[in-house]
Amino acid sequence: MELLACQPVIPPTRCRGDQLAWLGRLTREIAARCAETTPDLVVLPELASMEYGGGAFACLGDLDDDLQGPVFERFAELARRLGCTIAYGTARRGERGRHISQVLVGPDGALAGVYDKLHCAQFGASAEAPHFTPGESLLVVDIAGWRVEVVICYDLRFPALAGRLAAEGVELVLHPVAFTRDFSFASWHAFVTTRAMEHQQWWLSLNRAGEAWGHSLLCPPLMDEAHPTLDFGPEERWQRLTLSKAALAEARERLPLAADRRDDLAGLPLWRHGPRDA
Repeated sequence: MELLACQPVIPPTRCRGDQLAWLGRLTREIAARCAETTPDLVVLPELASMEYGGGAFACLGDLDDDLQGPVFERFAELARRLGCTIAYGTARRGERGRHISQVLVGPDGALAGVYDKLHCAQFGASAEAPHFTPGESLLVVDIAGWRVEVVICYDLRFPALAGRLAAEGVELVLHPVAFTRDFSFASWHAFVTTRAMEHQQWWLSLNRAGEAWGHSLLCPPLMDEAHPTLDFGPEERWQRLTLSKAALAEARERLPLAADRRDDLAGLPLWRHGPRDA
């Protein structure tokens, strides 16, 4: 699979005019990056359509989108023009409230999927919970012959979710994030590497750029000296990536987790010192 992973510097957006100006610059840059060859998939970070933080969250009434508004229209037009799938982050206005969503638009410009973040953060520099409603469904789609899932930022820290989706045959996990440099930043990459290797999947954990942000990470299904992770650094970066299914097969052959995994763990007794209860 050929991807364009976008780690952009996202400017302040406190009104629709600011947002549309930003989206105009963003879509022109993506189009320019795809002028010679079009990837199968363009990926953008969490809430890529707007600034992340309390100032912008207070202005959500002027920045959100219901998948029929100007944010969706911009990306739908670009997807049609390029002829590829685009995955972008937005504040989505739904029936139950607003969601932090990752929206997939197909090469025809039609909605190809939407995932609403299941776990809204309320710790460190994150203050999402008062503004957003957690989602109630999962997303697994087929893109260019690959099984692709989406999880967003804080969702990473809940292993049952990753296990549930791995059971669906997922090969690539898109993990758009908005990790800034609070206490949670130091452990982010460790979680990505663990999830990628324990389920033997490609993981793309994609952040916005900036000294307080950055360091998006691509992790292969088996990370070793010959197959390192790719750290994007703090600066704005437009990274072309080629992912191989052969790497998935190699990882699963070298490290046969599926064959060795035990399904009886929940029923195993705990060891006790002394006589056991009858």
